[in-house]
Amino acid sequence: MSDSERVVLPNGVGLSVTVEGDGPPVLLNPGMGMPKATWQFAGVTQGLVEAGFRVISYSARGVAGSDAPPPPYDIPVMADDAALLLDHFGVDEAILVGYSMGCYVTQALLERRPGTAQGVVMCAGLASSEIGKLVNEMELGLFERLGEVPAEVMAFETLMTTLAPSSLQEGETVRVWRDMLIDGDSSWTSPDGQHGQLAASQSWMLAGEPTRERLAAIDVPTLVIAYENDLFFPPATSYAAAEMIPDSEFVQVNGLSHGGLMLDPDRTATARIIDFAVAVRSGDRPIRGRA
Repeated sequence: MSDSERVVLPNGVGLSVTVEGDGPPVLLNPGMGMPKATWQFAGVTQGLVEAGFRVISYSARGVAGSDAPPPPYDIPVMADDAALLLDHFGVDEAILVGYSMGCYVTQALLERRPGTAQGVVMCAGLASSEIGKLVNEMELGLFERLGEVPAEVMAFETLMTTLAPSSLQEGETVRVWRDMLIDGDSSWTSPDGQHGQLAASQSWMLAGEPTRERLAAIDVPTLVIAYENDLFFPPATSYAAAEMIPDSEFVQVNGLSHGGLMLDPDRTATARIIDFAVAVRSGDRPIRGRA
């Protein structure tokens, strides 16, 4: 059974939310500009439901279907949105799954709601690279000068960071993606939403997050997934950060870039997320590995 709805939080922000399945709850914290349907496309929602979980996914503030308050946003505020969403559904404990910037939100939620997490997954988003910081700064600069990030700039950035290197050499693939990114519907509610999420991401990175102290304080089983060719969150930085988490499992998925969760035909990360959730439910301990 699934239920899609608009939930207006006590802070006045309305979010587009989907709840599916029955069982222990799993909260899916989305990446920057990521519609909640992305989890379904990647097979994460269905896989978790079939494994016996209640899955809560949402489009964060600023993303189409949800409200876009005036910018700037910050990560603690977005984590508060997630916490209030759990309150709305009467959830005291859950497995928390983050993708890309959703990993920032997940970490902030751990701090703001101690005891909520039974386990944590951080996929393609644990420790940002200098490239990620540079792109974030560039996009905010474009907002200051132009009031937007031009579609052609966003298309180029998305292509270069989302697709695997082999796909970038396929002319037809690049043309299809270029047309989709420039001519397709925007994932944002409004420019305010994109500006706000960019500001949230930058504030986290400028604060030097995640700090060693924050990572060392994570006291639940944690799965960290990185993609071999991810320019934003490279395996080396993600592995180094995972080493600071006391009870962590690190998995590197080879051959893919930042869009690996959606574009992996083998759905490697999806399978790892489901297996991890089942292991947490049963009390098993994580181990390190590669895929």
